[in-house]
Amino acid sequence: MHAKFEFDFVTTATPDQVIELMTDFSSRRIDRWPASSAKAFEVYRLGETDADIREGQDFPKVWATWHYDWSTPGSVTLTIIDSDSLQPGGYMKLAATPRTGGGSAVHGEWEQTSKSLTSAIGVTMMRFVGPRFLSSYYKKVYDGLSSP
Repeated sequence: MHAKFEFDFVTTATPDQVIELMTDFSSRRIDRWPASSAKAFEVYRLGETDADIREGQDFPKVWATWHYDWSTPGSVTLTIIDSDSLQPGGYMKLAATPRTGGGSAVHGEWEQTSKSLTSAIGVTMMRFVGPRFLSSYYKKVYDGLSSP
């Protein structure tokens, strides 16, 4: 099963904060991203504008090794290198632009292909709920940066 969609959200975070949070591979990452699993998180390689990271979540229990690329200002692209449930080559991209009065408008792209029947169910679900779910999740995480 293959799914591709786009989504948008507005956040109080600046474009620099959007990129910084996506590319923070420190030990704080698990605390900053609520869906992330400490058990699945591993940094393989960290460069100036790219990284290879293994991360996942506990429910549903999935993992992927992602190549992160933030060489284009204002955007981050995550491409799957390996995964237990998704085909290599799938990606997600976030691009943030400043808004008049502060914050950012963020545009996302998500394209994945399942590896198995079980992951096909998840990819099919994302086709229908993904845009709303990811917009809401990312907005909550990014807006939380301005909270004390």
